[in-house]
Amino acid sequence: MKRRPSLYQLLLKWLLAPLVVILLAGSVLAYLFSLHAAMNVYDLGLLDNALDLSKQVVTLRDALHLDLPPAAQQMLQENNDDRVTYAAWDEQGHLFSGNPGLRLPDTLPAAGGHQFQDIMLDGQDHRAIFLRGSSGNTSFTIGVAQTLHGRDRLRDGIFASILLPEALLALVSIAVVLFGVRFALSPVKQLRQEIVSRSSTDLRAVDEAGIPVELFPVVHGINELLANLAASFASHRRFIADAAHQLRTPLASLSSQIEVALEDPPGDVRQCLQELLGTTRRTTHLANQLLSLARLEHTERSMLELATVPLEQVCREVSAGFVTRAARKEVDLVFDLQSVRVLGSPWMLRELLANLLDNAVRHTPEGGQVLVRLRREEERVLLSVEDSGPGVTPSEWGNLGIPFHRLAPHPTEGCGLGLAIVREITRLHAATVVFGAGQVGKGLKVSIYFQIQAV
Repeated sequence: MKRRPSLYQLLLKWLLAPLVVILLAGSVLAYLFSLHAAMNVYDLGLLDNALDLSKQVVTLRDALHLDLPPAAQQMLQENNDDRVTYAAWDEQGHLFSGNPGLRLPDTLPAAGGHQFQDIMLDGQDHRAIFLRGSSGNTSFTIGVAQTLHGRDRLRDGIFASILLPEALLALVSIAVVLFGVRFALSPVKQLRQEIVSRSSTDLRAVDEAGIPVELFPVVHGINELLANLAASFASHRRFIADAAHQLRTPLASLSSQIEVALEDPPGDVRQCLQELLGTTRRTTHLANQLLSLARLEHTERSMLELATVPLEQVCREVSAGFVTRAARKEVDLVFDLQSVRVLGSPWMLRELLANLLDNAVRHTPEGGQVLVRLRREEERVLLSVEDSGPGVTPSEWGNLGIPFHRLAPHPTEGCGLGLAIVREITRLHAATVVFGAGQVGKGLKVSIYFQIQAV
């Protein structure tokens, strides 16, 4: 199983790693700068020694001499536990004072200048300075070399003095980052705890007060989801209550008819059976409508298996099932169909048209007319079914499609679910349903506008 990424670990990775690198780089740079400054101080000490020696050079009888008292030599040689060696050469490079082991460099500094070199003397590393000076008209070179024990101790002291504070700073910084990340993620943990601790029926909104701005979209989205779930569950509960109420009536009627027939068997058994059959058919129709609506309400467009549907053919096939029923009422079925195709679910489109025709034929009186029209209008496809029945007042158009809603004072055998199913199917097909007046201001006209998504 693939391990889930951790936001806590991700934050530590992107905070601690750069922090450690920055601290290490800062320590190295501070050490190098301090070491460079210490070396400069060390070199300045050598330069002072060389300048002091150059002041002691004199010319006697056309020869250069370095008049250095023994006390000065001892002080020079005992410099911070480092051994100091000096030498002096005339302009021809002949040694006239000092240690012959200290040799002139291959390249001499310019007159009045000096240069530093790292040299090896008597098997030890030395730092040396070579200074060009003059006595009268005679030039000379002074060389001073010093062992590196003092410089090494200074370097180690600098390293130790920098390393300890940097280590403490690193530890404090890491602790601050760890605490800061844990503290910053505490709202996430609190949100998780609040959601996990809830029961499956607790759909109250999460309190958005005090939520960090980064978590606000997430919490707001959760609250919107909870609100939708609460509305869905409330609708589901209402649906179940209405369905139970609607089913109770025909079932009670069916039971009463059977009980009466058992207590007092009718002479006309055929009529009794026809009444029972009618009640059974109405109950079956109601159950089928309930199942269809429940199925549609729990379906999303992404779940549909869409296909290019020839809507004209669907209209002819579905209308064929209503011809006999319309003929019994002497209702005239009229068709005005163009050949158009839409993208949708074939069985849902058949269900939509069947409910529209069922509603129209039921509400149309004897001798009336039902008109089914299908045509292309610019960028839309229009499917309309209008009847010549008693019609619906404009104030009631907004209530059409509400489950179990029936219009007074025109009670019919319907169960109030047909137009609700139509609304759900149009929603799933991204279509629009419009209710209006029927023929010559009478009856009801239901218009469905589909988007052109296929040829």
